[in-house]
Amino acid sequence: MKATEVLEREHRVIEQVAETCGTCAEALRKGMKIPSNVLESIVAFMRIYGGQYHEQEEERLLSMLRAKGVPAGSCPVASLEHEKQRLSVLLDQLASAVEVYGQSGGSVSGTLIDTLLSIAESWPDHIWKENYLLLPMADKLFSEEDQRVLGQALQTIDSSNGEKARKTVDEFNAAIRLCSESAALWERASVA
Repeated sequence: MKATEVLEREHRVIEQVAETCGTCAEALRKGMKIPSNVLESIVAFMRIYGGQYHEQEEERLLSMLRAKGVPAGSCPVASLEHEKQRLSVLLDQLASAVEVYGQSGGSVSGTLIDTLLSIAESWPDHIWKENYLLLPMADKLFSEEDQRVLGQALQTIDSSNGEKARKTVDEFNAAIRLCSESAALWERASVA
C-alpha cells in the first residue's frame, strides 16, 4: 500500500467522526440528551487523532511536496492550510461548548449545535480536497522511493503517536456503544 493510500484510509475514520458530529447536532436540536462522554470523546478524537497524529503526517507530506517544487501558496496547499486553522478554531469552540454542556447537566446551547454542524460540514470538505487534489498531486510527483520515504515517516509518526491516536478511536467507539438507549441513532456513527 502506498503511503498516500494510508493517509486516505485515515481520512475515512475522520469523516465518520465528523458525520457523528452532524448526527449529534441533529439529535440535540430534536431535544435528545447526548451523554457528555460522547461529546468529550469527539473532542479528544479530533484533537489527538485528527490534530496531533494525522496533522503530523500531513505536514510531512506537505514538506515533501514543497521539496518537489510545489509552492506553499499554491492551490490546494494554501487552501488546506487555511482550513486547518479554521478547524482548529472550531475544535476549541467545540471543546468549550462541550465543557459548558457537561457542567450544566446537558443544557444545550446554539453554539454547541452550530459548532457540531460546522465540523460535520468542514471536515469532509477538507478531506475531499486532500483526497482528490493533494494526494493525486503527490502520486504524480512522487517516485516509488519518495512513497517509501513518506511511508517510513508515517511509520515513525505512528510508532510515537499511533497508540494514543488509536486509543481515541477506541474511546469514541466505546462512548457510542454505551448509548444503548439510542442504539438506532448511534449504530451508523461507530467507526472501524
